Amino acid sequence: MILVTGANGVVGYAIQQLFEPKACIRVSRSAENGDFIWDMENPETIKLPAVSQLIHCAPIWLLPAHLTTLYKAGVRHFTVFSSTSVLSKATSENTVEQQLVERLASAEQAISGFCAERDLSLTILRPSLIYGYGRDQNITHIAGFISRFGFAVVAGRAQGLRQPVHADDLARVCLQLSHNPQQGQQIYAVAGLDVITYRAMLKSIFIGLGKRPVIISIPVWSLRLVLRLASKLGRFDYTADMADRMQQNLMYDNQPAIDALGYKPSTFLDNPKRDLPDYVA
Repeated sequence: MILVTGANGVVGYAIQQLFEPKACIRVSRSAENGDFIWDMENPETIKLPAVSQLIHCAPIWLLPAHLTTLYKAGVRHFTVFSSTSVLSKATSENTVEQQLVERLASAEQAISGFCAERDLSLTILRPSLIYGYGRDQNITHIAGFISRFGFAVVAGRAQGLRQPVHADDLARVCLQLSHNPQQGQQIYAVAGLDVITYRAMLKSIFIGLGKRPVIISIPVWSLRLVLRLASKLGRFDYTADMADRMQQNLMYDNQPAIDALGYKPSTFLDNPKRDLPDYVA
């Protein structure tokens, strides 16, 4: 039996669509589509049924505190989602992003150490920009802005390369690992098929929404200021460094995951009605 944490998140939702219902026990902070509720931020432990595998889609830093509980429940194979942010934001000067990198790296190390001591299999997946089903905080957020205002704003030429990855691609990797868990410990980047510029990514979103692309370029320093102000006014976690990263290449090597896991990433935003349901008629 497989335990899936973060069942209502973007990847957890994709796993629900792919896996046989009886193969998984779904866990989330709320009752939506979950078999039972487990708030992993609560220090209280939970009595789990017998499980042999874990697919951890919730934030990775929540997992170390519960490793012993999961081990006692029978988990021997761990598939854990981290993030490529541990690499791409490693040199960020933003305090919040520095803290994120530290949380990701510390959690990866703690989980790796726990599994190594007990000779458990561990596969850490580091996805790039995840999107899908209107449940992500990346592409869906941009689509919402475009749908509301009819334009997008970028810093400079916004030629930094991106590899958005669909949640279904990640779910298929999890399915492969559930059938054939790897031995030992492995870490894989799992990014999208298309390598596109940030500007081209925005154009694809406009087209997916059925809109003519209207992309306004402003100097990097100006957008840094706008984002800094927006972070104080809105609920989204804007940082000024986002402007700088529009010029940076955030590319990752899928080949190890392709060779070892049969990973097959898909084309970016090939089904807008599925992935932007709140904005596409």
